[in-house]
Amino acid sequence: MDEMTDVYTVRRDKPPFPRIGWTLFAVLGITTFLQFAGAAVVYLLAPQLLGTSWFIWALSFAPLYFVAVPIGYIIIKPVPKLLVPKHKMSFGKLIAFLAMSFAVMYIGNIIGILVNAGIGALKGSTPTNPLEEFLTGSSIYIELLVVVTIAPILEEYIFRKMLIDRIRVYGEGTAILVSGLMFGLFHGNLSQFFYAFGLGCLFAYIYLRTGKVRYTIILHAIINGFGVLMAQLVAKSANTGALNMNEENTEELINAVQSNLPQYIVTGLSGLAVLALFISGVVLLIANRKKAVLYITPKELPKQGRFKTVFVSWGMGLFVLLSVGLMVYTALA
Repeated sequence: MDEMTDVYTVRRDKPPFPRIGWTLFAVLGITTFLQFAGAAVVYLLAPQLLGTSWFIWALSFAPLYFVAVPIGYIIIKPVPKLLVPKHKMSFGKLIAFLAMSFAVMYIGNIIGILVNAGIGALKGSTPTNPLEEFLTGSSIYIELLVVVTIAPILEEYIFRKMLIDRIRVYGEGTAILVSGLMFGLFHGNLSQFFYAFGLGCLFAYIYLRTGKVRYTIILHAIINGFGVLMAQLVAKSANTGALNMNEENTEELINAVQSNLPQYIVTGLSGLAVLALFISGVVLLIANRKKAVLYITPKELPKQGRFKTVFVSWGMGLFVLLSVGLMVYTALA
């Protein structure tokens, strides 16, 4: 029997999108509730903990990874899967996708900055990027463990493998859109939404063509790792005060620059590497835009009524509403 019809034998005619919406709503809702409740309790009983980076990290990620995600898995587990055929990706293609990932990320980041600037002009202050504030000044060891290791593994498993295996039967284009959009919305802030949406779509395509989530985990980890590195370098540069243009003692300024020269060199080289990846990524995206292939699947949704089938349900509606609510909250806070 054909693979597509063999693995997809349960509840063929019942689209999984409402249950997927309930799954993501439960994960995001439980996480948000436990974070706010935990912060409130600690504020009353031990407010000094709110000033420690390790507790903020624990409060931010423990409810998600140890409570919400397992509950979400229980909710979505009954949905049947259409397994993605597995193919190897060459090292050269992986590097090419890395460059494209940087291009997508920075284009999305620029859009996010412009949107936040518009909001800032209306309310009188520019919304901050929660991720940048989170990374600046935190322990690099915690960042490497959570942001570079745990987060890429779990997020790629959830938004690529767990979702796409269950959505692909309704169309690969639909799977890419839902995976990317849910990934972007799940971040809950405008600063990250646009580039997370773009990266989510790109990673979804990679998973569809390889069937192996390890490739997207690697790309996700590299991108997050670069973000951690840049945040650490920026924080150290800000703390040194070496380039304070108000410094009256020129000799002290020169000494400060010399003592921190390796750090500035690394920062400069990192910036050049990003620029090179961005330019090459844009070129690759343009050159390969017509080479992307989407295959027909057994339950491909017709264009007419597709939006309603995918997004119009209580589960999806509540998840989108909660995500947008968090975006508004972070933008106006």
